[in-house]
Amino acid sequence: MKILLTNDDGIEAPGLRALYEAVKSMGEIGVSAPDRQASATGHSISLNKPFKVLSPAWPELPASYRVSSTPADCVRTAVMKLLPWRPDLVISGINQGANYGSLILYSGTVAAAAEAVLLGIPAMAISLTSHVYKDFNTSAHFARKIAEWIGEKGLAPGVFLNVNVPPVEEGRVKGIALTHQGQFRHVEDLEAHSELEGHFNYILNSPSEPLLEHPESDVAKAKAGYVSVTPLHLDLTAKHHFPHFSDWPWENGKGIE
Repeated sequence: MKILLTNDDGIEAPGLRALYEAVKSMGEIGVSAPDRQASATGHSISLNKPFKVLSPAWPELPASYRVSSTPADCVRTAVMKLLPWRPDLVISGINQGANYGSLILYSGTVAAAAEAVLLGIPAMAISLTSHVYKDFNTSAHFARKIAEWIGEKGLAPGVFLNVNVPPVEEGRVKGIALTHQGQFRHVEDLEAHSELEGHFNYILNSPSEPLLEHPESDVAKAKAGYVSVTPLHLDLTAKHHFPHFSDWPWENGKGIE
């Protein structure tokens, strides 16, 4: 199996190293990651700015690339220009901090997996749901397990997995749950900079909106001690809302059926 690893925490992030150690015996491994912290960059690309690639980023791994751009660019550049082989799987992570609920929309970790799917490659994103818990062993264990499942079962075209692992030892994980995206979002997360006039900054762990989460959501399951696995897809069309638009005066006169 040929596996490309990436992340949004940067090429030297401990979560990426832990992921590599967990999956390196599965086959041929490549790594392409940002040269610096790139969290919350979403699916941005360097459209109007050239970026640089240095290799090897890790001396022990020839197919390792330090990219001065976004997670999406890291994946696209590795697949299209850098790697001597095409990956069978792309794994993005292990992210330090949750990527569930509305955080999915901001996440560079999730975007890197989505970019792989755009290129026709199965992918998963994996996150440790804590900014302070530093033990990646549990997350790495489940990253390998779920990667093996993908290798055995496959994924439908356009679908990738978003995995969130609770910050506990492996023996305390209650199980692996198939989940849907929850409603979690931060509130009051922007404040004036304390030293720079006219500047603002975001608060990483601001209060969250007290929404009642569905018990089968990614947020609820991860907080209850389960590894949450959410299938995501690239088609963002809200098809279940089509009836609302059925009587709008569409120019073709047919409406939406």
